[in-house]
Amino acid sequence: MTLFYVAVGDAGQSGPEIGCGDSLVATQTGPEEFTNQVEASMAALLADDNEELGGSGLRNALAASDLEYVTSLVDGDVVTVELEGTVSSGGTCDDPRIIEQLKYTAMTAAGTGEAEILVEGEKIEEVLSPK
Repeated sequence: MTLFYVAVGDAGQSGPEIGCGDSLVATQTGPEEFTNQVEASMAALLADDNEELGGSGLRNALAASDLEYVTSLVDGDVVTVELEGTVSSGGTCDDPRIIEQLKYTAMTAAGTGEAEILVEGEKIEEVLSPK
C-alpha cells in the first residue's frame, strides 16, 4: 500500500509541493492484497494517530483528526471517498496537508488522476475553510 505523509518545509524536493512549502511523500507498507485497495489504504492512513512516521521526520497532518472510512466510488478518472467523523486542523498550513494526504492516498490506491474527499457528505475543502 502507498500512504502519503508530509515533509514540512521540503519545498517539493521529495514529492509534489503542497501548502506552505511542504512536500507530499509516498511511503510503502507491506505488500498486501485487498478486495478494496482504497478502503484498505484510507483505513490504514486514518488509523495512524502518530504525528510523525517513525523516525522519518515525515509528518502526519491527520493525527489530530478522528475520521473513519465509509465508502468509495471510482467513476472514470475520479475516486470519491466518503469519511465520517471530525477533521482537526492546526491552521492554514495544515489544511492543504490534510487535503492532499487524503487525496493522494486515495488516487494512488484507486489508480485515478483525481480524488474528491467528503466528510459527513461535505467536500473536505469546505469543511476546512474558515466559516
